[in-house]
Amino acid sequence: MIDHPLPDDWKELQSGVQRLLRNIGLDAEKEVEVETPRGKVELDVFAVDVRSVDKIRYVVECKNWNASIPQSVVHAFTTVMHETGGNIGFIVSKHGLQSGAERYTQNTNIIGLTYLELQQRYFNVWWERYFCPLVGDTADRVLEYVEPFSPTRDERYAHLSEEDRREFDRLRQIYELPVCAFSMLNVRTLSPSFKKNELTAAPMSLDAYVRNSLANAAPNVTWECTTFRELLDDILHFLSDAERQFNALFGGHIAEPEPFTDVSLDGPSLDLNER
Repeated sequence: MIDHPLPDDWKELQSGVQRLLRNIGLDAEKEVEVETPRGKVELDVFAVDVRSVDKIRYVVECKNWNASIPQSVVHAFTTVMHETGGNIGFIVSKHGLQSGAERYTQNTNIIGLTYLELQQRYFNVWWERYFCPLVGDTADRVLEYVEPFSPTRDERYAHLSEEDRREFDRLRQIYELPVCAFSMLNVRTLSPSFKKNELTAAPMSLDAYVRNSLANAAPNVTWECTTFRELLDDILHFLSDAERQFNALFGGHIAEPEPFTDVSLDGPSLDLNER
């Protein structure tokens, strides 16, 4: 799961749905007021897929009730969908729809989901469009320190003190394998075989991913997390900490220009304001 499946309250559920839809590339807002033939209506979450040809519109009703959603709620939501021009409607709740409400939504553009089911529905898109690019781009900055061939890195390394070289070699030994592995996430999302096979597969298990992929990529790191979003935060912190340590040795990132050093020259000074 991307986030904890049982938010504490309705506001947290609403914010979680908005965040998820934004992560997968939709223009999503919460508590949106729209005009209808019956007057103004406030939508819990309203999202538009701006990258789609027809600008698909999503209308989301969030219900953090401790009971299944009855058919009367679905009837009212159907009217909202019709009057706001929604293309796809989600009723996101703790316990899903009652059986009558479930039957009512069949062959309609309204879908009843728990928050966990919504996350499962979009997990692979979230993984491709959000998780992998964030990790891959962050890892790429550290990769410039640990990749096998880097003339810029080697030139800057040659000017380090003996003590700093030893520290660099120690850090490189620690971070080379995990950084290279995390950097490859960008490559996987661009692969045609990845898009064809993995985006249509069942969402991966957090435990299996940590136990298999991360155990191989970073065998000396313990990942304490219960959701993929927590894991994402931990990986980004791990990579940022690695970059910070490397940057400290070089006085900044090696891909950035070295700071200008003022060197005094013999002879008369030059006034650049004189022409």
